[in-house]
Amino acid sequence: MAARADQRQKLERLRRYISRPTIAEQRLSLTPNGNVRYQLKTSYRDGTTYVIFEPLDFIARLVALVPRPRVNLIRFHASP
Repeated sequence: MAARADQRQKLERLRRYISRPTIAEQRLSLTPNGNVRYQLKTSYRDGTTYVIFEPLDFIARLVALVPRPRVNLIRFHASP
């Protein structure tokens, strides 16, 4: 998605998209035994509506989403 400086509405939409959190906190909770429960946005074909992780497994999956240091995820270029 590209936006010029004068396209304020497009820039705002891009800003909101970029600043979204990786996971929705309102769908995240702890079970009574300390596991992490994540409510799915849409259920799987088999009817599964949530997934449960052990805390270390959940952290490991989150860490896998974090980019390596000093690697730019967004590339900027000037259009001719």
